[in-house]
Amino acid sequence: MKSLTLFIAWIWITLPLSWGVYKSVQKSAPLFQQPASKVMP
Repeated sequence: MKSLTLFIAWIWITLPLSWGVYKSVQKSAPLFQQPASKVMP
């Protein structure tokens, strides 16, 4: 029973945290991409 509670607690924390990290990476990705028109020859 204790291991089930521990598992649920980890899921309770990990899911929103991973969602936030995913969204942050998605929003910051354009900052690290170079526009095609400004590529040096």
